[in-house]
Amino acid sequence: MPDLYQLYYYLVRELIAAKLRDMRREQGALPSVRELAEELGASPQTVHKVLQDLVQEGVVHALPRKGYFWGRDGHDETLHSTEAIEERFRSHFLADLLKGVYHPWKELPSRKALAQLYGVGERRVGRTLSHLVQRGILEQRGRSLFLAPPPKRAPSASVLGVVRCNPLGELLLETEREIDFVKSVRRECTEQGIGLSMLGYCEEDDGHFLDNFGREIDLSRLPGALLGALVSTWLVANPQTLLHRLSCLRLPLSVWWEHASEDFPRTRFQAGLTGFNLSFGESAGVAVGRHLAALGMLDVAFVSPYHNNDWSRARLRGLRDSLETYGGRVQEFVDVRYSSPWQLRNLEEEGMPGLLRASLSNFLDDSRLLAVPTWVLVNDIAAVSMHGLLRESGIVYPHMIGFDNCSDSERLGIDSFEFNTDGMVRQMLYHLINPKAILFADAPIHEMMGHLILRKSTNQISSTEP
Repeated sequence: MPDLYQLYYYLVRELIAAKLRDMRREQGALPSVRELAEELGASPQTVHKVLQDLVQEGVVHALPRKGYFWGRDGHDETLHSTEAIEERFRSHFLADLLKGVYHPWKELPSRKALAQLYGVGERRVGRTLSHLVQRGILEQRGRSLFLAPPPKRAPSASVLGVVRCNPLGELLLETEREIDFVKSVRRECTEQGIGLSMLGYCEEDDGHFLDNFGREIDLSRLPGALLGALVSTWLVANPQTLLHRLSCLRLPLSVWWEHASEDFPRTRFQAGLTGFNLSFGESAGVAVGRHLAALGMLDVAFVSPYHNNDWSRARLRGLRDSLETYGGRVQEFVDVRYSSPWQLRNLEEEGMPGLLRASLSNFLDDSRLLAVPTWVLVNDIAAVSMHGLLRESGIVYPHMIGFDNCSDSERLGIDSFEFNTDGMVRQMLYHLINPKAILFADAPIHEMMGHLILRKSTNQISSTEP
């Protein structure tokens, strides 16, 4: 007996496709998915699936952030020229190299694999790779390609790792991401045969560096052949002060910059300063939006109990931009009184308990939120708390997605976007041992890659899909 749903979808799909073909013009934009759904009497999800089918047939095409258009992608004739296609591949490939998509110490994929991955011809890939070899970004060894190797270093070379500490010199590893960072730094240094000295940075009393016994460290008297410093600014209140104090080392600095990109120091450090932004960009929101659009989930709520910051707003922008491309809609349920879960935690410790729960409960009292089938929570802390409130209230669970991929999201089975700390640390270390690499020359700060962990599916959706 045939699957009734599949039979139903096939019949509906054929009816909608027939109506769309009747509407067809040689060029121009289609109405939005939502408008088509209302006109054709179907759900936005079904219309979206039909449009995806018609894209494969060449009846329509989609343009990022603009919507669907009639015919094949011919809106710009120059787009299909050899030069334009190769330039598009080159810029995308270079961006992926910067984001840590490819391991800096391992062989790059073959030309054939890159051609398939980026949807271009092998000859064009070959020409681009040859150009990057000539520029010194890549190195060819036999038939294999690698990122340009760093200059030779002393066998006893080491790096500094700098993270927050308390006045006793104890490292303040209060979040899973901080712990992952330190673990990754130790692991990558070990794999590369590079020594590591961890220093704590205590912001009290204008900031000073301590060892794990609480003794103050004079940076000018550090022994050994130091390559530079891997610096975490996670939850550092005044990161510019930290970097200024480290500038006396006259060594390259690779900085995990967990602050707004416009606040990154613009003055060039003589020895080299490069920032690596793990979670303050829009790409995570874009990846989640693409995933939801592919599933036909176009009616989405964005929920943030601490929206007075750059990272929450960036995730919302990325989510909205990617969904609106396909006629989707994102409704905001945000609280701008607070800037972070750590601010809420501090306020609760000062005698104002239950602030996170109260903020999320206010959202649940809004009937508009309950009518939306898919919720994107700003991070896993909010997602886990919302999960508990839904369980207590008996409200039917929506499809929920968070960010950070913490242990609680694994425990509760919540889909979550994972920021690739290992990939960032590898890029940071590559910069320290090759600070003059052309790859890092054009911009002071680089946004890293990540992927979506789907616990109700075995698939993973990357934020750097071609």
